[in-house]
Amino acid sequence: MSVDIAVENVVLKRKLADYERKLKEQETDPLTQLYSKQKFFSEVRKMLDANPHKPFIFIRFDIERFQLINSFFGLDEGDKLLQYLAFKMRQFALVLPNCIIGRIEGDIFGMCYNFNSSPESLRAMMMQNLESFIGGYRADYELRIIIGAYPIEDNSMSIESIYSRVILASKKCKQNPTGGYLAFYDASMSEDMIKNQRITNQMSTALKENQFEVVLQPKCHLKTGELIGAEALVRWRHPENGYLPPSEFIPVFEKNGFIFKLDEYVWNKACEYIRSWIDSGFDLVPISVNVSRYDLRSSSLPAKFKEILERYNVPAKYLHLEITESSYAEDANAIVQEVQRLKDVGLHIEMDDFGTAYSSLNMLNEMPIDTLKLDMSFVRNYEKSPGRAIILQFIVKLAQALNLEVLAEGVETKEQAEHLLSLGCCMGQGYYFSKPVPKKDFDVFVMQHVTASA
Repeated sequence: MSVDIAVENVVLKRKLADYERKLKEQETDPLTQLYSKQKFFSEVRKMLDANPHKPFIFIRFDIERFQLINSFFGLDEGDKLLQYLAFKMRQFALVLPNCIIGRIEGDIFGMCYNFNSSPESLRAMMMQNLESFIGGYRADYELRIIIGAYPIEDNSMSIESIYSRVILASKKCKQNPTGGYLAFYDASMSEDMIKNQRITNQMSTALKENQFEVVLQPKCHLKTGELIGAEALVRWRHPENGYLPPSEFIPVFEKNGFIFKLDEYVWNKACEYIRSWIDSGFDLVPISVNVSRYDLRSSSLPAKFKEILERYNVPAKYLHLEITESSYAEDANAIVQEVQRLKDVGLHIEMDDFGTAYSSLNMLNEMPIDTLKLDMSFVRNYEKSPGRAIILQFIVKLAQALNLEVLAEGVETKEQAEHLLSLGCCMGQGYYFSKPVPKKDFDVFVMQHVTASA
């Protein structure tokens, strides 16, 4: 063998070794020494293909709020936790048949194994094992592992389709924090995903074509029935599916960010309605519009309202902003500052759904609000719960002591109206007075309940 050939062989061997090293690095997660995502999915594919008739389950593990652990305890502690979880998963895998485990990304791990048990037995086994090693890791913070599971129905299904199902199961588990650590995929989750995607695909066209209708629900004096205001609510007049309630599309819009555009559309419509009453010579009543916690994150919000009010030449006092109590609870100090900037524009602020969060009584004196809207659960259930009736009375008196107006929503009967009046609450909203109605029907209501000016 010539020297040149020998040298070339050495070079090729080094290149091959370097390639094998890089390939191994790509196949193994360097932190946990588990399979990387690509290798894990590849090995699962091989296992399913080799066992086409055996039942398998795919499980996804996700450490809830892992970024907070990194933030509070440091990246080194986060890495130690991931290594600890990987070690425990190896131990777990030793007792499971045909089990493959891997680190998919970040704090997300995967496992696939031969599964012959019932979902109930899997849940019991998971809870027992999780509690045994999570509870013993550290005592100074609480760990919660989210588990999405999918018993594979067809072993020829693509890994991507399998994994999308466990992601949906994990999301279901996260959305129900009191429902435990583990959720199984079911077909309704895919149906919801398809439905939500269809809504997303149609939302921009719906806005351009004015498919969203802004309806008004009267606010009245509980004793006299006099009209004192209205709340603007949005409905979707779908050309194929008819009216869609807000519960079907608002959560989707909050997730994809379209809520900003829809809210601005409603604010403009409310001012357009007020302008029409001014031009028609009616005595005016204010319209309340909803401002979501997502809207409050925009530093340009006060300027946006000033622009809309000027566009329609509407006095600020006739546009009331409803902000849910939970918005204040999320980041009270920041929200208080943002709401104060809105008040500085001259806007009237209402706290909506009061009684559904936990920080209210402590912060009520600091919040720049004008009106307290009692959550309908207080109104509807006071008869069945003496404790709730006492709380309702206390809230009304507290609001009066703070010079806040009190308005009860969800008033459905004469008895409820009379009880609220006896507590000192004089304003209400609900089906006892009127359901939400289109603008033309509300105009009739205005003429019946407010004296027109010449």
